[in-house]
Amino acid sequence: MHKTSHLLIVALALLGVSCAGGRTYVNPEADFGFYSSVGVIPFANLTSDRNASDKVTSTFVTELLLLNTVSVANMGDLDKTLREVVKQDMANVMEELTSEQVKAIGELAGVEGVFIGAVKDFAMTRSGQSEFPLVAVIVRFVDCQTGRVVWSYETSQKGGPKFPVFSFGETHTLGEMTSKVCRDAARSFANAAR
Repeated sequence: MHKTSHLLIVALALLGVSCAGGRTYVNPEADFGFYSSVGVIPFANLTSDRNASDKVTSTFVTELLLLNTVSVANMGDLDKTLREVVKQDMANVMEELTSEQVKAIGELAGVEGVFIGAVKDFAMTRSGQSEFPLVAVIVRFVDCQTGRVVWSYETSQKGGPKFPVFSFGETHTLGEMTSKVCRDAARSFANAAR
């Protein structure tokens, strides 16, 4: 019985670790050393929370800045450039932005690449007697010279106890989960850039 409980704990730990990561694509031909200045285009909001995009985008920018691996363009300047290049509103910038528009944004904003993304889930969800945060995002990095995706990261993470029996290591708020998801995404990009 004692051995079985240890095996259960190890299995739960491995499950928690395997569920935490996201799926990453890295273009094998990409030269990440080329990217010194980047922009972050506000993420598309595919959720019912009208503030989800602003919250996730600003948190992602903060996490990029904290890593100090690339210079991030001022959001206001980039937003102005985006409005100059894209004349109409786009519900899902990630899917609707063309290669030509990305190239023009890069030239006008003075960046080598831009992050585009979408918030797919951003809500508190019920799990048993408690509510825990659910945040799902997809983030892509697009080269401004070619308009090609050179890196992509997708994840869906739900809060709650890492070890349900022991109830520690919990993520209780949308803010905490948003920071965790954005930190993971930024670190994935930094690891690809090494």
